[in-house]
Amino acid sequence: MAQMSADERISSDVEAHPPRTYADSASKVWLYSSLFWIIFLTLVGLTMATELVTPNLFAGIAPLQFGRIRPMHVNGAIFGWLTMMYVGGAFYVLPRLLGVSSLWSETLGVWSAWIWNLAFAAGIVGLGLGLTQAREYTELIWPVDVLLVLVLLSNIFNSLMTVVHRRVRPLYVTVWWILASQIWLAVDYFIDNVMWRPGNWLGNGVAGGGSPSGALPDPLADGMLNWWGNHNLFGLWLTPMMVALIYYFIPKITRTPLYSHTLSLVSFWGIAFFYTGVGHHHLLQAPIPGWLKTFATVNSILLLVPVFAFVTNVWLTMRGNWSSFFTNMPLRFMLTGFIFYFLVNVQGAFMAVPVFNQMIHFTNFIVAHAHLALLGAFTFVGMGTVTYLVPQFLGRPIYSRQLVEWQYWLLFVGFTGFFWVLTFASFLQGQNWAIGIPQINVLPEIRPHYIARAIFGAMILMSAILQAISVIATLIVDTSRKTREEFRAYAGRPVTEGGSHD
Repeated sequence: MAQMSADERISSDVEAHPPRTYADSASKVWLYSSLFWIIFLTLVGLTMATELVTPNLFAGIAPLQFGRIRPMHVNGAIFGWLTMMYVGGAFYVLPRLLGVSSLWSETLGVWSAWIWNLAFAAGIVGLGLGLTQAREYTELIWPVDVLLVLVLLSNIFNSLMTVVHRRVRPLYVTVWWILASQIWLAVDYFIDNVMWRPGNWLGNGVAGGGSPSGALPDPLADGMLNWWGNHNLFGLWLTPMMVALIYYFIPKITRTPLYSHTLSLVSFWGIAFFYTGVGHHHLLQAPIPGWLKTFATVNSILLLVPVFAFVTNVWLTMRGNWSSFFTNMPLRFMLTGFIFYFLVNVQGAFMAVPVFNQMIHFTNFIVAHAHLALLGAFTFVGMGTVTYLVPQFLGRPIYSRQLVEWQYWLLFVGFTGFFWVLTFASFLQGQNWAIGIPQINVLPEIRPHYIARAIFGAMILMSAILQAISVIATLIVDTSRKTREEFRAYAGRPVTEGGSHD
């Protein structure tokens, strides 16, 4: 008998010890909560886009000013929608790969979800009131940071204890990614927010004296630390969790073993080693040490090695299964996100080239790049995860495939239009920047791009709303009965002479 691969042994071991039922209570709370946060962040994003066209739209309403809602939008994307969706997916996947019926503590997982929701909501309200640490991606004030880190630590403990009590001995690579990314996130969040310096923990602009929390004394050192940590949110949390879910769901949906366990390990260790040195390619035009700029450029290019390993692994796993792209909606979402993820890394390598970086620095190219990751890659995979898991939770089909189709195309057209109008605007900005024209003089030239951005942003918001409607309808409607009745009605129609139904 031929020797089985590592993935086949893991798969057979799981099938040999299948639990009868799964609890999934923690997974549901985390996943369903994420649906609220994506609507919130896209609504705030549309408000921002509208303000870029009509800056005085909400003049005099302090919580709706651009400087306050922009961090709401960014934090909502990373820590509201994506983090809650990812943890929900992880808490679904772990028991199934470890041969157990539940997490070590479903109760702990449920409580951690509610604490995360409440703490994060408090942070968002604080931002609206002007309570901020005033550092990009780390605006939430210190008490909120403490609560969020405690939740992260409880999730790590819960996941590790589930692994300790597993019935399947070898660990599939998805489990590696889930465990590592949760640990990386907790460490990165603590360091990036400089949590050992509480200072005036109510944040900047609040009376009471003392230094603001979450900042190093040296502004240049603080900027370098900030962008090291910010980029690691993408590279050591959002990316690993996306890879973890794709490595689980694509083989599961296509019923095809992962092509190569070795390639999965190359992508794991490559991202672990190379991604931590990438963040400073955003500071190539800043007065940081030259060796650090070179280090960031080299690592940005070397990062393509694990990215190509991941892309090759998924592409070869999909051999003979590409027709499913058109018939399976969760798979379509995930593969679209997978393609966008490849593109965002190629784009990131170009951004690290000093000559190109000089042209696109301080332009909308950076905004487009960030959205290619957050919306193009991670959100497509996230919506695919939601579309797959909700029917699994309920044991019945999604309410309406047509609704999910509309959700997909609104997001696809909305995002691609959004991305390209910002990219074209960035080239106009960069060209004028190169010949010394002040950016303020370029704003009238790119105003049509901002109008288009708002229109495409509205489509993205509509997609998020349709996702929520689809999930709620599936929860309250017996879709199994609905499907049977539709099939009977279709089967009962008269057959035409050509053999097709009317």
